[in-house]
Amino acid sequence: MEDGIKSHREIAELMFSVHNKFKQLGSRPRDFGTGDLLYSTEIHTIIAIGENPTSNLTELAESLGVSKSSVSKFVKKLLDKGYIVKTKALENRKEVLFDLTEKGWIAYGGHGIFAKKVFGKVYEILEKGEEGDALVVRRFLEVLNQEVDKVL
Repeated sequence: MEDGIKSHREIAELMFSVHNKFKQLGSRPRDFGTGDLLYSTEIHTIIAIGENPTSNLTELAESLGVSKSSVSKFVKKLLDKGYIVKTKALENRKEVLFDLTEKGWIAYGGHGIFAKKVFGKVYEILEKGEEGDALVVRRFLEVLNQEVDKVL
């Protein structure tokens, strides 16, 4: 049983190591093809708008899983940098909607290339495994996610 405990500990340590490396990836600003350095919150806001054009503040907050006041800050920075524009909804002139500018679409595409480079390796690793390995990993991560939610 001692070997099993050591193995479990090693798996947990590897998991935290990978987590920390992904966290480092997300904490560093990077250029997604526009010449500007964008932080994770900025590029993820661009992605959310690109995937849901004419989103309003509430929809963006739900999509990003953050408060409306946080999204408001992200949106202001992106407006100032020229990545997004705001318009008024035709049916409700009080509602503000957001769309990407040409510069925003360049960053959106640049993020796609970056994500393919990073996550493409994950897909390759899963595809190289034995049949059923991906299901085991998925189930493990689903259960772990649920357990962490309980602690939060």
